Amino acid sequence: MPLKRDHFDDRSRFLSYPTHKVNRLLEPGPVVLVTTGSLADRTHNIMTMGFHMMIQHEEPTLVGACIGPWDKSFDNLKRTGQCVLAVPAAELLEQVVDIGNCSGETVNKWDAFKMIPVEPPESPLPPETDPEREDGEGKGQGYMRLERTARAPLVGGKDIMANIQCVVHDRALVATYHLWILRVVRAWVNRDLDLNYGQSNQQLEEPCGAVGGGKRQMRMVHHRGDGRFVVDGEELDMRDRMIKWEEFQD
Repeated sequence: MPLKRDHFDDRSRFLSYPTHKVNRLLEPGPVVLVTTGSLADRTHNIMTMGFHMMIQHEEPTLVGACIGPWDKSFDNLKRTGQCVLAVPAAELLEQVVDIGNCSGETVNKWDAFKMIPVEPPESPLPPETDPEREDGEGKGQGYMRLERTARAPLVGGKDIMANIQCVVHDRALVATYHLWILRVVRAWVNRDLDLNYGQSNQQLEEPCGAVGGGKRQMRMVHHRGDGRFVVDGEELDMRDRMIKWEEFQD
């Protein structure tokens, strides 16, 4: 099925962001949206996730995500070995909750909640690095071809703060804990976002194409674990005091 123009037009809303700074998007603990599958074959799905964590800053940048067989996304992730983590702003909280209330097995959540799937830019994706798949099957060339062609979409729209493109790095904990170790391969931020995470002095020509300059204060949402949420508020700047971690402050 041919992709629609809308699947490409919203790309210009997002600007490249350095992967070694992805912790500044995820370490605060926002509720995220996870996309899997592919626009090209209409298998693309979107889900809400609160169970995630940073594991490693760089070389490579690693993220842990809990996605189990109760999620349709589990099968997509197992089959393709890739996903996108999108960080929604507080304005999307109602849709984020509604997306988490239903399954892609019975609902086309993209249409139902007016979310915009965006075809990711063409770029080579690295293969997985774990020696065996979680189910014990060898990866094989057929599996590798599928991984490289079934691209998970980004999430478009003015209220998406960032998109983080990932491939599966390690499945060793999936069988026991449904914990996927994901390797970040590319990231983008909303061009309107005021990058208030310590990198406002980043220049366009610097490595990885980090971009700042947006004026919009976009607030993350954090789940308290019982249906209540907290929205970003007052920031306390302790960079001068955190002398042990100065290398992560630019």
